Amino acid sequence: MNYIARIRDKEFKLKLDDRGDQVVATINGQSIPIQLREIDGSHVYSALVGNRSFEIEIRRNDAGYKVFHKGRSFEFVVEDERTAQLKKSMRQAVSHKIEQELKAPMPGLVVAIEVKPGQQIKKGDGLLIIEAMKMENEIRAPFDCVVKEIKVQEKQAVEKGQVLVVFGA
Repeated sequence: MNYIARIRDKEFKLKLDDRGDQVVATINGQSIPIQLREIDGSHVYSALVGNRSFEIEIRRNDAGYKVFHKGRSFEFVVEDERTAQLKKSMRQAVSHKIEQELKAPMPGLVVAIEVKPGQQIKKGDGLLIIEAMKMENEIRAPFDCVVKEIKVQEKQAVEKGQVLVVFGA
């Protein structure tokens, strides 16, 4: 099976081939035979990589794994290739989804604009006030975000469905 391993901001393609007494790890196209044996069920392993022997401790945590070797530690995440690609696609979809538009719910006149481009806002914060049928209606933020662009001006008449504000990530 193919995996993606991430250490800090670096990503490695990993394939593991179990050959009984050893595993051949192919990392970014380079094959490395590894013998790994746990010592006394304590998460401490004896590793033989080529002709070199190491003793390492491997602990699983919420995010992935933490490895300790000679007083140093590093964390890494391993996912199968398909899961990694699905997560990457979902992150791209979310980033596209965050950029949204707020449209006028009714025709009216923009009385006041309460935000500025670049302003960080929270769900429920007032964005602008539209007067319609002699009533002032405050339009509030539907979610936490940043105001990317304001498409209208004060005292401007707007139609239902007209874009008022564009949100960014």
